[in-house]
Amino acid sequence: MKTQLFKLSLSLFVIYSLTACNDEKPAEVDKANVEETKRLEDERKRIEEEKLAMDAEKKAIEETKEKDRLIAIEKLEKIFQNVSYVHVSVSKSYFHDAPDFSTKRKAYLVRNDEAALLRTRNGFGYVEYYNNDSGKTTSGWMSLTDIEANNQDGY
Repeated sequence: MKTQLFKLSLSLFVIYSLTACNDEKPAEVDKANVEETKRLEDERKRIEEEKLAMDAEKKAIEETKEKDRLIAIEKLEKIFQNVSYVHVSVSKSYFHDAPDFSTKRKAYLVRNDEAALLRTRNGFGYVEYYNNDSGKTTSGWMSLTDIEANNQDGY
């Protein structure tokens, strides 16, 4: 019985000691930790909202650029709608295998070379160039920004 009473007394003493040690400093530390955690969470949420807003703005800018690009291509293609013959207006204009800048070939025309324009697509014109010296014809897609319509319909 003495042993049990001693164990009970010791247990109560330990519990009392632990609760007595739990003074206001740990409560203040806990409160400070909770406040810091809340502040950091609020900061994380604010940064996430800013990132979402920036992503939305970036997407809107990209969409506007794409719309502007398509409008520019449409206007350019209208200029060449009824044109049969063109000349190169830049120092060098490369042929492409498809109406896409990624399909550039080694062949090119130089300023004032004249060619027949057969069709347009995606800001490119499909042209045929006849070389009088070699008697050979070269054809392919050429950027419409590199060519101009001839004043007279013919070579």
